[in-house]
Amino acid sequence: MTRKNAPGEGTGEKKLTLFIPIARIAAIYFIGFSLFILVSTIILLMLTKPDREVVIPDVEGKMFIETYNSLIRKGIRPEIRFRDISDIDDGMILSQYPKKGKIVPENSTIKLLVSRSRYYIEVPNLAGRELQIARNNLRSIHRYDRTLSLETGTVSYIPSETVSDNIVIDQSPPAGERVTPDRKINLLVSSGASAPNALMPDVTGQSLELCFDLLRAKGLRIIQEIVVTGDMALSGSVASQAPAQGALTGKGQACTLRVNWRPMETRPYRAYEKVDYQVPAGAPQGLYEAQVEDGASKRIRFSQASGPGKKIIFLFGRTGNAVVTILCDKKPVDTIEIDVD
Repeated sequence: MTRKNAPGEGTGEKKLTLFIPIARIAAIYFIGFSLFILVSTIILLMLTKPDREVVIPDVEGKMFIETYNSLIRKGIRPEIRFRDISDIDDGMILSQYPKKGKIVPENSTIKLLVSRSRYYIEVPNLAGRELQIARNNLRSIHRYDRTLSLETGTVSYIPSETVSDNIVIDQSPPAGERVTPDRKINLLVSSGASAPNALMPDVTGQSLELCFDLLRAKGLRIIQEIVVTGDMALSGSVASQAPAQGALTGKGQACTLRVNWRPMETRPYRAYEKVDYQVPAGAPQGLYEAQVEDGASKRIRFSQASGPGKKIIFLFGRTGNAVVTILCDKKPVDTIEIDVD
């Protein structure tokens, strides 16, 4: 017996059969869209991830030059502006923004207000004073409750029949002029009577830098004999001299100075340096000189006839980094660089 379908029964089965593939396609699309949203969100989070955060340190009242590298290492970029001020040290941080303790992203900017001193110092009268006393006066200039200093520039010597050895005759800038602290004061100093009436001055106990140019101005040929000492305070001082004080001297005469020197393991900003240089085999015979240039001035600190294979040994007082140029008959033949540790 054959069964007949009820009205509408076959049509329902057909509808169910058609619905199943559509549901599967919708599910696939839903899962794919969800994965797309998830992956997109992860990528967006990675691209918009904030930088490493850092804490702003307290730098107010500190010197900018001492804090700059520390800020850079922390990932903070300083942006500075200056304020001219006379009663605070140059380069001091007056204020900061953001303030200390604030948490900011790495590579953020910190705005700093830094002092810029505009000191003006009145140049003292140095004429008539011994060179060493004049230099000391420049190092100790009292302004209000502070002690300031000016650097000695070029010291030039001229013979004088009326002014004694090592006495300041003139200066530039003149006494009373107002200058900034970076200005150097040039001095014109007496080398005493000229030959044949020149007498050997007393330089024993003095620093080599103080008396070297004086002796050269008298036309003397200076020979250094270096004596090692363990006392840093004696380094660079003249232990003995020949000729003795008061002896008649003539141009080109040899003057032997035994000079104390303390060897150093490190190089401070100011110290006496020993130069031990051998003239190269192929170098010419001639007048060899050593020209020193440092934070103080440019000057000759060795002058003697020499030639291939011979030694050039001498001391000189260094301020900061120095460059020693070896000259032969006024022409450069070699250079020695000495840097502060």
